[in-house]
Amino acid sequence: MRPYAENYRQWILSQKEDDSRLLRGQALVEAENWAEGKSLSFQDGEFLAASRTLQRKEELAETEIQAELEREKKEKEAAERARRIEGKAKQKAEKQLVTARKRMRLGVVVLSVTLAITGLLGIGAFIELQTAHKNTNELNQSIDKIKKLSAVASQLQQKGKTNEANQFLNIAGLVLQDKINNSQLKEALLNSSFILGYQYLADADKDQNQKQDLESAERNFTKSLEELSIIENKIDKTFDNLATLVYINYVKGKSEERSNKSKALADYKKAFYYISSLKSKFKSNVELFSLNVNILYNGNADIVALLYRKLKELDSSNKDYAKPLKKHLLNELDYLMQQQRWREANLKNGKFIFYSAGKEEQGYLDLTDIRNFNCKDLKQLDTLWVNNSKGYFGYSVQKKIYLSKKNSLDFNWEERVKIGNDKYNDFTKSVGWKGQDGKVLGYEELPMNLSGAGRKKISMKGELPVGDRGENLVIMRGIFLRLETCKL
Repeated sequence: MRPYAENYRQWILSQKEDDSRLLRGQALVEAENWAEGKSLSFQDGEFLAASRTLQRKEELAETEIQAELEREKKEKEAAERARRIEGKAKQKAEKQLVTARKRMRLGVVVLSVTLAITGLLGIGAFIELQTAHKNTNELNQSIDKIKKLSAVASQLQQKGKTNEANQFLNIAGLVLQDKINNSQLKEALLNSSFILGYQYLADADKDQNQKQDLESAERNFTKSLEELSIIENKIDKTFDNLATLVYINYVKGKSEERSNKSKALADYKKAFYYISSLKSKFKSNVELFSLNVNILYNGNADIVALLYRKLKELDSSNKDYAKPLKKHLLNELDYLMQQQRWREANLKNGKFIFYSAGKEEQGYLDLTDIRNFNCKDLKQLDTLWVNNSKGYFGYSVQKKIYLSKKNSLDFNWEERVKIGNDKYNDFTKSVGWKGQDGKVLGYEELPMNLSGAGRKKISMKGELPVGDRGENLVIMRGIFLRLETCKL
């Protein structure tokens, strides 16, 4: 007899419209475990599928509420950061203007005196005065652009594009801190950031005004690129300059792509050359992600990953671009784990799995994908989890716990059913996916934490990595069997 018979009956009587009769939580898990390996009716399958869909929607709704609260927090932080940047820009402008005025007054005095003595000294003072004017004007123009860039960042923040907003604030910070001494490079960076910012906003709003701003920015960018090309080969190859050249050439390629893919590919290849040069200077695999003022990486605003993907897309016959992208994604995982950012690492882990299996668009793996998953990639993932957690997280850690609870690895891939009895519930409780009362914890309820800082609950051993189908016995047994095949 169905363990959910009454709910099922009432749901059918409501013509499948009464969602209150659908299963959730532990009741759904028990029903799915009961149904495994059985030949169910079509309506039974519909009932269980509808229950799973509803539960996922409710979990996502809760996740969205938490994300909205986090987004509001980040909006306030970004707005405050933008105000600080504008304040610094104003202070710097005022200081420079005071200095310039003093030089101008001094220049006038010197000019008056020296004209009586010699014309040569008067000309020198005049040139110095003109230089002061020019430097002040250039500074004022940069500050105006920084203020506009901060405004773009604020708009992006309001659209929920927090990572992109922070990236533009980082660019403003890079310019304000005088990290880029070359004026042509600085100008090209500011203009390229406007292009990317207006593209983001135009995509989000379909706003004609944003498109006009974008066209204006593109004209300015083209002019600054012409000036940059004259001195580009003479620019010092510092970390900040190389990162800036990567960014500029990526944006140039993105702008060209709409009209000329060949030119865009050439720009992307140039950016690839600069990122390769930058990485050759690093002492560790994670240094790219921890640059002091980072304009290439800010969470999902990952210019390097986007660059590699564009190269793969436009030059698909060249297999060399797949390797650096895969390595980049693994290095990002390593960085997040070293920073103890386990929740972000878990999300990136899932994305890497989809990329490795060629299932990014599908967004999930079926049993065939798991059975054929790349052993080398699986081992690299597991090594990162185990090493960075000091043996607390990882697929191999989970497998040991699974087997210690007298579970079996026997599995029929073709019929997609488990063989033998299991104590799978004991495993899920041991790794913290279920409470001791048997209730399945939602994704946001999992601590994903090792430090206990701020009195946060500490994860149980083997909690991570976990997917949104982590409690599914068939999926997990398939993963553990693949680990066995891969000798992990």
